[in-house]
Amino acid sequence: MKPLLLLLFISNFACAQYWGGQEIKETQLESWIPKFVLKYAGSYHFGESESESELHLYFSGDVIIGQVHNAYWEEKKVLSRKRNFINLTHIEIDKKGNFTSDQYHGKFVTFTNESGEVYKALKIDNPWTSWIEDSAYEIGTKTRLVFENIYYGNYPKSSYRKLEPNELKKMSKSELAIMRNEIYARYGYIFNKNGKMDQYFRKQDWYHAEHKNVDRFLNEIEIYNIQLIKSLE
Repeated sequence: MKPLLLLLFISNFACAQYWGGQEIKETQLESWIPKFVLKYAGSYHFGESESESELHLYFSGDVIIGQVHNAYWEEKKVLSRKRNFINLTHIEIDKKGNFTSDQYHGKFVTFTNESGEVYKALKIDNPWTSWIEDSAYEIGTKTRLVFENIYYGNYPKSSYRKLEPNELKKMSKSELAIMRNEIYARYGYIFNKNGKMDQYFRKQDWYHAEHKNVDRFLNEIEIYNIQLIKSLE
């Protein structure tokens, strides 16, 4: 292979773009720079079928939360599909729409598909999707973020905004305990068998016991609220 052709091959491979498992062209993307950075808040859908995932991005006070929801297959006694969560830390978004965090970086763009439909999107370099090659990009298209569709239970706010002591002081010790443990339950924490929390959450249709430890799944706001609730119980 001639040097020039080899260089072109490497360049095209390194710049591969993917949307919904399909390779797309750079010409289908344009910069997306809204007037207010809050416009970037939303749910960004990546991939399809078993490789699909969601990045939920939102602003809460002085905190930017970015959490990836995906799943993986685990084979022990039986093959089961378990949910996984990745918290992006130290997220920054600049005036040019560049997105950075400790784990991933990329850029906010608009994406035009073959039918001429235009989507607001986030382009992630070296994404978490396992089958995508190094140095490739994946495009996640934006949808409206509905907290109740992400954080289930009676106290979803404990996962997406910092609580105030005054709003908790009216609650009983039992209610506070349920609120605190509900944070863990949302991530599929396995409670002590036949214990009070195990019996309570197994009655909730949204609860699925999956993980013995979910500490790494907790976002910054949840960690803050757990400590606050504990101090008042």
